[in-house]
This record gives sequence, structure tokens and C-alpha cells, in this order.
Amino acid sequence: MIMADSIIFKIKDLNDELKNMPGTVQNHDAKIPDLFDELIIDKQLKNKVEKLYRDGHHARAVEEAYKYIDNLVKKMSGESSSALSGSKLMNQTFSPANPKLKFNSCLTTSETDEQNGYMQILSGCMTGIRNPRAHESDWEDTEIKALQLLSLSNHLVEKIKLTERL
Repeated sequence: MIMADSIIFKIKDLNDELKNMPGTVQNHDAKIPDLFDELIIDKQLKNKVEKLYRDGHHARAVEEAYKYIDNLVKKMSGESSSALSGSKLMNQTFSPANPKLKFNSCLTTSETDEQNGYMQILSGCMTGIRNPRAHESDWEDTEIKALQLLSLSNHLVEKIKLTERL
């Protein structure tokens, strides 16, 4: 079984080989898309994490992505308390019973389920993804694991930016 990390490196090596083949017409203006560029499309998020990710600071890039989500939720919800953050912020902001930010109208069971589900996902991301990287100095992520977590953060940022403030 081939590990996902080795597949990415093999793709990069193959791209390099193809670029350097004799007789290959090279367009120096064309950029070969990489997975980071394909998956991380929110400009603000990309600005926060791209240099860290590309420099090999994968865990730090992931931490910064989820800190960005925390700050985005604070800003969009109008939460002025600096003490409220992380899991508690997500639970309070997206609570289906009394949301500050709504993903939808919350009129049907499915809409309420979506609101509740994203509240739980965001809360869990703060506890299970952001916190370990913020509190452990030697936490490490592989390139592929970081890319997976950054891709999730991109999706969550896009969902949050589409919410309605109450």
C-alpha cells in the first residue's frame, strides 16, 4: 500500500522530470498547479498560511488556519470579549437555539441539523486541531496531513463567510 505522502512526492518528481525532458516546450509563464493552490482558495486564509506551509512548518500553518477561523467568527459575530474563543465561541455563536451566525434559515429539521452539525464540527476543530498545535511545542504534521486539515479549514472559512448575522 502506497502512503499518501509518497504519492505527492512522486507526483512532484514526475512533474519535474516532465519539465526537464529534451524536446519539451516550456512555458515559463505557466505555473503547474499544485494541490495547495487547488485546495486553498480563500485569499485571506491563503495569505495566513501559505509561507508557513511551503517552508515546511506544517503544524504551524494548520494552527494559524484555525486561529484565523476563530478570529473570523469573532469578527463576523460581533463578539467583543477576547476571553471567549475556541470551542465555547463556536458553541455560543452557532447554537441552533440562539445563533449569532446562521448557515441557513433553521426552519426545517435538516436546516437545524446543518446548523448543529457545523457548530459541532467547528467546536471540535478548535479542541482537536487548533489546541494541540497551540499548546504543544513539538507537535508535527506531515505535508499531506497539513494539506488535509488546511483543506477542511478552507471549506469552513467559506461556509462561515456565507453565514447571516443575527
